[in-house]
Amino acid sequence: MDRTIIIPLIISLLAIGVFGWVGYIISAVWLFIPAIILSYFIYLWKAHRKMPAPDQILPLYLLALSIQMLHFTEEYLTSLVTELPAILGQDPYPEDFWLVFNMSAYSLFLLGGIVLHKRIKELAIIPIFFILVGVVLNAVGHIGLAVYTNSYFPGLYTALFFLFLGPPLLKTIL
Repeated sequence: MDRTIIIPLIISLLAIGVFGWVGYIISAVWLFIPAIILSYFIYLWKAHRKMPAPDQILPLYLLALSIQMLHFTEEYLTSLVTELPAILGQDPYPEDFWLVFNMSAYSLFLLGGIVLHKRIKELAIIPIFFILVGVVLNAVGHIGLAVYTNSYFPGLYTALFFLFLGPPLLKTIL
C-alpha cells in the first residue's frame, strides 16, 4: 500500500491513543481526537495530492506557531489549568503534566515547519493538525468560552490573533 497514506494513518492512530490517554488527565484533549481524524481526511483530500508551496504557507505557519507559544504563556499565567476544568466541573489539571504535554506538542509543530519547507508529504498531517487545533480551535474555543463566562477567559487575548491567521492558513492548506 502507498506509504503516503499509511504513514499519516499510523500517525493518526498513535495520536488518538495518546490523546485518549492524556484525555483522562487533561479532559479537554478529548477534542483533539475528532480533530486528528479530520486532519487525516483533509490530508487525503488535499495535501496527499499536492502540498502547498512553502513560500505560501511557511511564513504564516511560523507566525501562528510563535503566537501559539505566546498563547501558551498567557494560558499559563492566567490559570487555564484551573479555569477550564472548573467549567467542566473537574479538578484542576496537573500543571507539570499540562506543561510537558504542550511543550511536546510544540516540538512536533516546529517539525511541522520543516515538513512544510521540505514538502514531506507523509508527515503533512502534523502541520494540518496544528492549523486546525492550534489556530482555528483556539480562536473559536477561547472566544466561545469568554462569551460563555461573560468575562475574560485565559488565553483570550492571544487567541484573537488566530482569527486573522486561521482563514489564510486554511485557504492555503485547502
